[in-house]
Amino acid sequence: MIDRFKKIHISSAFCAASLVLFGFVAFANTLPNQMFWDDNDFILNNQYVKDWHYFPQMFSQNIIAGSGLHSNYWRPVLLTVFALEWHAWQTYAPLYHAINLIFHILNGLLLFFILYRLFRNKFLAFFTALVFLIHPVQAEAVSYANSLGDSLSVFFMFSGLWLFLQALKDTTKKYYKNWRYYLALLMYPLALMSKETAIIMPAFLGLIWLFFQDNAVLFKNATKLWKNINKIIYGLFKVLALFLLIAGIYLVLRTTVLNFGGTFNLYQQSNAFSSSVIVRILTFFKILSVYLGLLFWPQHLHMERSLPWAASLAHVDVIVGFIIFAAILALAVWQFRKKSPLSFGLFWFLIALAPTSNIAVPINGLLYEHWLYVPLVGMFLACFYIIFELQKKLEEQKSIMILALWAAVVFALAGFLLRTISRNFEWRDPITFYRQTLEYSPGSYRIVNNLAMEYAARHENAEAESYYKRAIQIDPPLAVAHYNLGNLYVYEARLKEAQNEYEISLQNDPKFFYAYGPLIQIYVSQGKKDQAKVLYNQYINYSQAN
Repeated sequence: MIDRFKKIHISSAFCAASLVLFGFVAFANTLPNQMFWDDNDFILNNQYVKDWHYFPQMFSQNIIAGSGLHSNYWRPVLLTVFALEWHAWQTYAPLYHAINLIFHILNGLLLFFILYRLFRNKFLAFFTALVFLIHPVQAEAVSYANSLGDSLSVFFMFSGLWLFLQALKDTTKKYYKNWRYYLALLMYPLALMSKETAIIMPAFLGLIWLFFQDNAVLFKNATKLWKNINKIIYGLFKVLALFLLIAGIYLVLRTTVLNFGGTFNLYQQSNAFSSSVIVRILTFFKILSVYLGLLFWPQHLHMERSLPWAASLAHVDVIVGFIIFAAILALAVWQFRKKSPLSFGLFWFLIALAPTSNIAVPINGLLYEHWLYVPLVGMFLACFYIIFELQKKLEEQKSIMILALWAAVVFALAGFLLRTISRNFEWRDPITFYRQTLEYSPGSYRIVNNLAMEYAARHENAEAESYYKRAIQIDPPLAVAHYNLGNLYVYEARLKEAQNEYEISLQNDPKFFYAYGPLIQIYVSQGKKDQAKVLYNQYINYSQAN
C-alpha cells in the first residue's frame, strides 16, 4: 500500500510509547474507582484468594467456591493473580485497577507488534491498536477489578500469537524446532485458565498461518487454491495439532471433573433459547446489529443488557443482522485470496464473537460490552484498511477530501477517548454505577437488590428499604431480597417484620441456607424453642442432602 503515511518515518518505539500514553490517558481515572459488585465474590470475600492453603482448590473448584457460592467458571490462573494482589496490598483498590490498566496497555502493545509483523504497515497497526486501547466499550473490561479476566486471558493469547509469528518468521529452522512455538503452546492453557473465551486461540493461529504463508500464488489463483486445498488443510492441522490437543483435553476436563453444573448450558432449566440452536442463531443475528452500533456509536453504554429472543427470521432486526453477517462473511471470503487486512479483520471479528454468540453453548447472557474486547480489533482493522485505501484513491486524484477524511478520523478518535473517560466515572462507586445502570435496566432484580445493599451498608436505611421492596416487586419468588430486607429490619430492631421476611425467604426457597440462622435466633429470643428446633432440623436435612 502506497500512501502518504509511508513517507513519514517513525520508529516502532515511538508508536509503542504513544500507545502507552493514550492507554494511560484513557483509563487513568479508573485508579480512584472503588471495588464492588462481582469484586466481592471473586476477591474480597473469597477465602481462596486470602489463604495460600487453598491454592490446590483453585485448580479443582469453581472460581467463587471460596466465597461459599457456586458458578461454572473455572479460572485458577485468574484466582492466583487475585491472590497475589491480595497478599501484596489487601483491599487497596487503586492497585487492583492499576494492574488492570497495565495488562490492557500490554495487550495494545502486543496487538500493534502482531499486526505490524503480519502486514508490514506501521500505521495500520498503530491506529487499530489505538482504538483497541481507547474505545469506550473497553471500559467494561478495564474499569472494575474483577474484569481482569478479560485482559489477563487476552494477554496470554496475544503473547502466544506473537510467539507463534516469531517462530514462523525464523527461516533458519522449522517452526516445530523453534522454542518460541512451544512457548506459544504454553500460553494457551494459561489463557484458558484465565477465561474460557480463550478457547478460540487456535482459530486465530490458523488465520495467522494462512495469511503469513509466502506461497501467495495459492491465494491469488482460485484454481490453484482449490487444487491445493488438501495441502492447506494438512498444513493447518499439522501446525495446530498440539493446540487442538490442549483444547480437547480442556473440553474433556470441563465436561467431567471440572463440570460444576452446566459447562455446555449455563441455563438452569431447558427453555426455548437453550434447547433450540435455530433460536440462538436468529438471536445472534439480532444482537449483531447492536454490537456494530456499540462499536461505531458508543453513547448509551451500560451493564445488564437484555433482548427478547428471536424465534423467527420475520423480524426487521433479525433480517438486518442476517444481512450484516452475510455481507461480512462474503467480503471476508472475497478478499481472502488477496491476503488483505480487510479479510483478516473480518474473519477475526467473526471468530472472536464465536464463544459469546450463544450458538454452540448457551451462556450467562445475550450480550455484554466487554464481549467486544477482542472482536473490536478485527472490525477496526478492516475499517482502517478501507480508510487507507480510500486515502490512496484520493491522493491519486489529488483531492482535498483527504483532509476531510482524516479530520473525521481524528474527530472520531477524540470522541472515543472522551467517552471512555466519562464512562470510567460511571464505574467510580457502587451507588453511581447501579443508579446509572438502572436508567437503562429498571427491571433488573440484581441491580436493584445490589443498590439496596449498598444503601444498607451506608446506613441509609430508608433508601435501602425502598429498593429492597422494589426488588421484591420485580421478582417476588426470589429469596435474596426478602432475606436482605429481613437483615435490615433486624438492624432496626423490627423483629416481627424481620421474622416475616425470613419466613417468606425460606418458603420461596427452603435451600436458601442464609435465612435459617437469623430466623432460628428470632424464634429462640421469642421463646419459640419448638419452632426453632423444627427449623434447625430442616436446615440439617437440607444441608446434608446438598
